[in-house]
Amino acid sequence: MEEKIRVKELGPDKPDLIINQQTKEKNKVYNLSFCRSWFERKSWLTGCGIANALFCFPCILFKSEKCDSTWTQSGQTDLKHLSERIKKHERSKVHMENCIKLAVLGNISIAAQLDEGHRVAVCDTIMCHAKEWFSFTKHLVSATLLQGDLFPQHHKMFPDSALDTTVEAYPSLDKARLKTELSLIYSNEEFQSCCGALALFQVLMENNLQDTFTETVSLLNILITTPMTTSESERCFSTLKSLKTFLRNTMAKDRLNALAMLSIEKKLTRDIPDFNTSVIEKFATQKDRRAKFLYK
Repeated sequence: MEEKIRVKELGPDKPDLIINQQTKEKNKVYNLSFCRSWFERKSWLTGCGIANALFCFPCILFKSEKCDSTWTQSGQTDLKHLSERIKKHERSKVHMENCIKLAVLGNISIAAQLDEGHRVAVCDTIMCHAKEWFSFTKHLVSATLLQGDLFPQHHKMFPDSALDTTVEAYPSLDKARLKTELSLIYSNEEFQSCCGALALFQVLMENNLQDTFTETVSLLNILITTPMTTSESERCFSTLKSLKTFLRNTMAKDRLNALAMLSIEKKLTRDIPDFNTSVIEKFATQKDRRAKFLYK
């Protein structure tokens, strides 16, 4: 385990590979050569300067019988079909599992990464409001796919009907890949501690798994940013009119966004325990101030 952690800290080797290939199409001969930009586009790619071949870093580190030997032993040298084989390997369940193992290797558990107080106070409140918003909206049944308390139930019986509804609502999603990614999330105990879509999105981004769970991240982006009802958008404009008055016309964008969020989600802030006290303490401890905000 310690050796794998050291290998992870070193990262995948990216040498200057000399891979040349000659291909013929329509009576024309083409000379192909390896481009180093592949290492930047695919962070899991690694190379061997002796064998002059490409390998999969997570699959080599967590090698098993299920792994494709061309990515762990012999290496990839076929430049003509390299793009197709990379896409196929990225879609494989074994590769995704190894990427998860690499992401959590040497890290504290995902449950520990999420601050308990923040998780209970904010995420549970968000989920409570989300359930109210989703209860009368049939096309947003896709939110149940990423509801943390349903992960054990989904692991026993995959929600195919919810998946079909999701793909119907968002045709840009790849159904087969999304199902594979969700199956991995449901079966992995590390993800079952996530209490909702926002927490799951934060975990995927913090562990650099966005390239592995591409379809799940796309669905999370949709669910997190889509307004639940039209009244939410209308309330934003009403709040903006009352906040940015003539006397506040020079207000900066960050301050305006923060005030608008507090005004729109005032019910959410009221449900968070000691919210005002926490804000005052953070404001007071940022730098020395003339007024005394903290009293001992």
